[in-house]
Amino acid sequence: MNDDQELSLASISQFLRRHRMLVGIAALLGALLIGIRSFMTPPYFRAETSVTEVRDKGMANVSSLASQLGGLASLAGVNIPAGGAAGNQEFAAVLESNRLTAEFIKRNDLIPVLLRESSKPPTMWRAVRYFRENVLTIRRDKLKGLTTITMEWQDAKIAARWANDYVMLANELLRDRAIDESSRNIAYLNREMGKTDSVDLRKVMYSIIENETKTLMVANGRIDYAYEVVDPAVPPELKAGPHRLLNTLIGLVLGFVLGSGIAFVVESVGARRGQQPALARGV
Repeated sequence: MNDDQELSLASISQFLRRHRMLVGIAALLGALLIGIRSFMTPPYFRAETSVTEVRDKGMANVSSLASQLGGLASLAGVNIPAGGAAGNQEFAAVLESNRLTAEFIKRNDLIPVLLRESSKPPTMWRAVRYFRENVLTIRRDKLKGLTTITMEWQDAKIAARWANDYVMLANELLRDRAIDESSRNIAYLNREMGKTDSVDLRKVMYSIIENETKTLMVANGRIDYAYEVVDPAVPPELKAGPHRLLNTLIGLVLGFVLGSGIAFVVESVGARRGQQPALARGV
């Protein structure tokens, strides 16, 4: 250690000794304030469920046929639900959508629960925003093909139930959408079948109806239509936060830094007035 370093350390040490009362009080106040807030904050728990997108044989066959008939279907005037990568993108979009969150909040009557401490009008928009910022977290691991849905709440059992129910609702909405689209397409094609004499067009319509019927069979036969649960959420026994001791130590450090800053400003002002030495002149 050279002379400049020894001088700097000695200056800092003398500076802290001169203002030990101010720095000490600030550090204790910081620890006290943040510690009290941490102890007043109710503990919360984190529940997670891991899912993977469904890619079974039946779905693959439907997706393959859909891609083959996509152009012909547009000529016939129908829309075949997306399959393959496009279908998986649709699944992910629905899982992360505000619409799914709003439907989940609506079905579970969560607006008064989520906004019970808010002074603003309890609206669905505010409830969705609070839920997505403070309760729900969705992480996708593209390498493993896993999606993790995390719920943080003050009750461990409720957090686990919400995580599992959120996946179930996503499957339900996607399944209902597929059934609705396929049913409408089949009904439309059956009506149009009697209006055309073209043998080629009728063959196309028959193929599309067969494809849509397979989609209906898959959708009606699977509860886990889009997402299959790999690891369901269970009520955690350990709380996720708040970390009260850590927060208290952080408050202590912040108070120490704030107190040192105030002391430095006070001493600098005093040094300019010729009343006290500044930190740089402390030795």
